Amino acid sequence: MSQSLSRRSFLKCAGSGAVSLAAALLTGVSAAAAQPRVMGQPALLDGKAAVELLGYAPAPGLGGVLVYLSVENLSARTLPVGASYLHSRDVSTLKELYSLDSGVTARCGGESVPCGSFAAPLYAENAADASAFTLNLAAGRGAMLHCFCAVPEDWETLELSYRPAFAAGQPVEFVVRRDADAVRLGPVPAAPAEVGSVVDL
Repeated sequence: MSQSLSRRSFLKCAGSGAVSLAAALLTGVSAAAAQPRVMGQPALLDGKAAVELLGYAPAPGLGGVLVYLSVENLSARTLPVGASYLHSRDVSTLKELYSLDSGVTARCGGESVPCGSFAAPLYAENAADASAFTLNLAAGRGAMLHCFCAVPEDWETLELSYRPAFAAGQPVEFVVRRDADAVRLGPVPAAPAEVGSVVDL
């Protein structure tokens, strides 16, 4: 997927839950105290970031799915939101892919499943936020988490938990629904060696 998503396009895609996020901000209710969120229901994480499930795309060449999460830094400080997308350029095997860690874990059918993830700036002008190891998201900026999860062929729901280094509280929980949350945000890698081309910055 080319990371050429414009701010307008992103806000159109991620803005469906703006009302519920505004309510969370006004009431001070954190994501940790809420029920697991579904697509279109943003969550407030540790009072510092808005996190939202944008959907998933089938990734049969990788034995699972690619789940997209958006993260918007609402704080006045830089936040380390996850492993830098630069790591993905060294991936050549599934083992290497699933070793990428941005604080995202996954469960399917009550069992843990392999999940590798990395973070990339939403807009090309934010590329300087990425170091060789971590994507450090500046105040007011957004990132997309690319989460590659191994799932069985007959999966129906996938539970994702996101606990980044900056969050002191409980993680944000999301439920991905096979029959309702499929999206097409760009090309999906057909093999581990193609994962590095997902982000074109």
